[in-house]
Amino acid sequence: MRCLPLVLFPLLIAAVPAQKINDTVIKKDGAKVRGVEVKEFLLTGVRGKRGGDDFEIPAHLVAGIEWSDLPEQFLAGRGAMERGDFRTAAQMFGDVQSDRALVKADATFFQIKAAVASIGADKGAAATAADRAKAWLGANPNHWRTPEALLLCGRAQRLAGTGGEAATTLRELDDRAGREGLGAVWSARAKSELALTLMADGKAADARISFQTAGSAIDNALKSPSGDEAELLALKTMARVGEGETFLAEKDYARAETYFKGLTSDKQPAIAAAGHAGQGEAIFLVAVAKNDSDAIRRAQLELARASVLDASSGEASAKANYYLGRCLLALGADKEGDTFKQRANAYFQIVATSYASTRWAAVAKAEMAK
Repeated sequence: MRCLPLVLFPLLIAAVPAQKINDTVIKKDGAKVRGVEVKEFLLTGVRGKRGGDDFEIPAHLVAGIEWSDLPEQFLAGRGAMERGDFRTAAQMFGDVQSDRALVKADATFFQIKAAVASIGADKGAAATAADRAKAWLGANPNHWRTPEALLLCGRAQRLAGTGGEAATTLRELDDRAGREGLGAVWSARAKSELALTLMADGKAADARISFQTAGSAIDNALKSPSGDEAELLALKTMARVGEGETFLAEKDYARAETYFKGLTSDKQPAIAAAGHAGQGEAIFLVAVAKNDSDAIRRAQLELARASVLDASSGEASAKANYYLGRCLLALGADKEGDTFKQRANAYFQIVATSYASTRWAAVAKAEMAK
């Protein structure tokens, strides 16, 4: 039996359509613009396609973007950020791979943001974060996130100990805020960060003026609704506290105590709490130098009041718990019993774990290591 030749028919392979992009733009008023493809994420605003139509949303109305079909590493990084695990977040965002340049740029930005949040007292890590921020800014000079990247770059430079570079970066942000209409809130942020930079650089008198200037900029920003009111009020508290801390830096403890005592009667609980924490710090620093246990007890009372009043559980609570631990160490076994060090370390542990993103976490960890 003769075999008939096989006739091979071409296999028709249907083209697999590209997965539809379905981004969501989140507006500052809480509204969401769904089902869009974002093509530009710029200082001027968000542009792209919605169906077959072009769309544009001005930058001052935008709160953020939810990208379509995010890589698993991006989602993991975001989750780590939300729970305060900044080191893991930086690693996850650094591992993100995406064919969309906008998604990759966002992942790199958040890698930098997480890295800056995890710096602590590590100047090497700060310098690396600053270099990455500068590289991102070089590639994205007019991105919607460029102002925040400048702020993060300046902060990383400050923490790296390069105050001059930080001041230049922050002044650039402040200048662009006015020149390019970024909004009063960015001027307030830049001035606040610059004041912290001058303080870290040992320029207490200049920092005091900068804190006062920042306070005025914050008041100006609060005159117009922006959606950033909570942050601005926190910056205002920081500026008022910072002004008092310039006196501590100059070792003018009497003036510092008087200044902070004036804040304790403020109607805003956060500022009153900061006043008690600052007053407790000023009293403690004098008392420990004189080995005055009665004054240390006075400091304890002020610090305890700060911890109770600070409903926001912010810098005031972190400072109060740190110095409450220092008070126990200063009083020692004679005044506080054999468990004084264990109890002091419990305060330091609270600071290190509950207030990990504050400047007090690093010094608390240093005390526990002694």
